[in-house]
Amino acid sequence: MQSRLIGRVRLTSTMQVLTGLHIGAGKDTIEIGGIDNPVIKHPLTDEPYVPGSSIKGKLRFLLEWAFGKIRADGHPWGFDEKQEPFQPDDPVLRIFGTPAKKEVWGGGPTRLTVRDATLTEKWRKWAAEHGALTEEKTEVVIDRIAGKAHDRVGPRQTERVPAGAAFEMEAVFRLFDWDGDGGARDHDCLNWLLQGFDLLEQDALGGSGSRGYGRVKFDTLTLIAPGGARHNLDNLFRGHNFNPKRPAQIVPPLAEFVAGRAE
Repeated sequence: MQSRLIGRVRLTSTMQVLTGLHIGAGKDTIEIGGIDNPVIKHPLTDEPYVPGSSIKGKLRFLLEWAFGKIRADGHPWGFDEKQEPFQPDDPVLRIFGTPAKKEVWGGGPTRLTVRDATLTEKWRKWAAEHGALTEEKTEVVIDRIAGKAHDRVGPRQTERVPAGAAFEMEAVFRLFDWDGDGGARDHDCLNWLLQGFDLLEQDALGGSGSRGYGRVKFDTLTLIAPGGARHNLDNLFRGHNFNPKRPAQIVPPLAEFVAGRAE
């Protein structure tokens, strides 16, 4: 088997929060009148952020369903060696990785890395001038007979990043010439990944998505090829029918990537 790193493709975007976003953090203590469900925050600045694992995990979840790669035990596709078969060209495992041993997985290392997304400087300043960085949302349980808040179950407070907030999102995708394919399969996987961002815009990020939380939009999505060329993908990654056998051609042709030097 022959393998060669062609280069790293960077994806950058301003992730706009369209409805309140809740990505929870653990809470060690219970405070009277305090927040029941706080959002995750940076320990030094106390500012909310979006973990890269949250973005990558939701992309994987959506693409596993799109490809029909759902295990009966509920574990992620490629979770362990009990799954059969492990195909080296499997797009889910190529993009997101697998802990399986190389004896059963021959597709190489994880292609996708997603950075933690931090608040944009513009929105950080706006929030400092006009209000707090987060909001508190009160929810209740409805008494099914009376049709009003249940008097035996108190309201719960959930902390959210409010609509209008913006985060700087960055991801890196490694393109390999794997087993002599010239990078063709990874080029396909990159196109499928971009369709995953479209699926995420149609779904939700974080918790309580079925209750209206977590709608996001990836503005100014930009691809930076290994040679440094920048490609604006806004609107190009949206609206394609998902085909598990052949991805929509969103990014430039493979030759443009091969021409660039690896970082």
